[in-house]
Amino acid sequence: MTLHLTQAWTAAPEGTFGTLILTLHNLGDTPIEPISFCYTSLARIDHTTQLDGGTLIRSFGSFVEIIPDGPIPAQGCWVLRLTGLIYGVRTRAQGVLTAWAVTKQGQTLEATIDDIQSLDGAAPGPGKDWPAGEIDLPLGLLPWPADVSVSGWIASAPTLCPADDADKALFHKVATLHRRLFPTDPAPVSLSYGHPVATIEDATLPSDGYRLSFENDGITLSFNGPHGAQHGLIALAQMAHAARTDSRFQFPSSGHISDSPRFDWRGVMLDAARNFHSCDTTIRLLDVMAWMRMNRFHWHLIDDEGWRMPSKAYPALNDIGATRKPGAPMPPQYRDGPEGQSGFYSEDDIAKILAHAKSLGIAVMPEVEMPGHAASLIASIPQLRDPNEPNEIYRSVQGFTNNALNPGLPLSYEVAETLLDEAIDLFSFDTIHVGADEVETSAWQNSPIAQAFAKDKGLGSTHEMQAYFLRHVQAHLGKRGRRIAAWDEAAEGGGIAPDNALLFAWRTKEKTAELLSRGYDVVATPGQAYYLDMIEFDGWDANGISWAGVATPYDSYAYEVSDGLPDGPGQLLGVQAAIWCEYLDTAERINAVAFPRIAAVAEAAWTPADAKSWPRFAALSRLMPQL
Repeated sequence: MTLHLTQAWTAAPEGTFGTLILTLHNLGDTPIEPISFCYTSLARIDHTTQLDGGTLIRSFGSFVEIIPDGPIPAQGCWVLRLTGLIYGVRTRAQGVLTAWAVTKQGQTLEATIDDIQSLDGAAPGPGKDWPAGEIDLPLGLLPWPADVSVSGWIASAPTLCPADDADKALFHKVATLHRRLFPTDPAPVSLSYGHPVATIEDATLPSDGYRLSFENDGITLSFNGPHGAQHGLIALAQMAHAARTDSRFQFPSSGHISDSPRFDWRGVMLDAARNFHSCDTTIRLLDVMAWMRMNRFHWHLIDDEGWRMPSKAYPALNDIGATRKPGAPMPPQYRDGPEGQSGFYSEDDIAKILAHAKSLGIAVMPEVEMPGHAASLIASIPQLRDPNEPNEIYRSVQGFTNNALNPGLPLSYEVAETLLDEAIDLFSFDTIHVGADEVETSAWQNSPIAQAFAKDKGLGSTHEMQAYFLRHVQAHLGKRGRRIAAWDEAAEGGGIAPDNALLFAWRTKEKTAELLSRGYDVVATPGQAYYLDMIEFDGWDANGISWAGVATPYDSYAYEVSDGLPDGPGQLLGVQAAIWCEYLDTAERINAVAFPRIAAVAEAAWTPADAKSWPRFAALSRLMPQL
């Protein structure tokens, strides 16, 4: 028996997020009697949605289960019409992602799926804005350096080797990095043979900066700081790689290049909670980051859809919280089929990834999400629910019900502290990210325990209750010698204290200035420019999601974080790209949308604003490795 799903969407009726029409075709020669039909989709529904063709059993996140209103005849079809979506469709990537039926006989039949079609005549769109670009200097170097003064070139780049045996470990690091990233290309670095590169420590250079001097009798790499030599040698390897693999590029024979990072925080966030990514994929991302001189890996390990951090105190998190499957507390989500998915990182996995990151000069900041986005946590520890709070009384923007830790329950603080302590034991970085985003504004308003707590503490809104919880968490982390990090909502309702806090401005470009003016240290990661899961053009054929609008490669590159910023009192520490993975369950899907925009963020983090050039970047970004 073969099932195939076709799907269509229309914006009608007015005042809703439209209508989804699903047609399930039975291509077999016998009728099918389904007892349930399940699908996953960003086009979400709830109890207010009108269903024609079936009865809703469950809607949780992106998972929907429906009882069809009858059998599906052989060579026939069943039509389900969902009118009044609570989250709509803008592109072909935002329809049903997976679907299956369960028959009376207990069979699970997974359906093949067409792209969703627009019944409103939506245009395909112009495609990705990534031109071939132009170069004014034949220098294959990205991020672009602060100062380039090259007076001579050679078409055939030399192999680079250390002039002093003391540098063999550095050259080995860069040689093996290149081999992992470009396994079939000529190796630009050798430990024994080639053009000698002398290294000199120079305290007059900026921290982590380098200077490359090219003369006929050799190359000198001057550096300062713990990572300056690595940055300089990777820059040399980049230039040699480009010259040996692309005829547009050459290698300097005389002159100099002086360079240093613009920001200390040059970050990438990977969401491993929505879809679990292997250690190999994570390590590959760290390699790509090092090649582009990025140095902060924000690891989003916890969310509604999955718990990916090991827990000795609460082992159910690595069973219930890390597993999605039909009939389980956590059903399949996003691109999961009927088999669901399961996965978390063991202590050994984390130690392996941390060691690899450290070897490349990359610090790893974990995110332990709280108090919202806690569906997987609450499913694993049901005592975290107020038993007198009605089910499905509030629903998050992602479609999860009753998904926030209750600030009126003492157990919420006990669990939060224990889990943060476990993160501290696993991660040595001085900052722990606690999330604090997207708590539904009506959360806890129908919880008797939360309301009694709020009255006792003199708190009003959900934001004020969240701020109370977060200040408790901040104090706990402070006692453990750690700084709290959070998304920009942590400043609401009275907020956490600016001292010993780092906020990530994500909802708008203007949030960075607002938080700085309130005294917070900030990393800018606006969805409108640096969220790499956003659609890259306005059209039906675009990949990704679209709540922040369109972020073309040019938009990401052209965004200048310093525009309109106040003098303080907070500090802008840097910028960060975000790879959210609702739809990005494979390296191939990440590559399709993250590049070249991740390189655009790398250049914004490193290169002086007045040294940037979109035509040059468009050309050079094609040299960058992908996952």
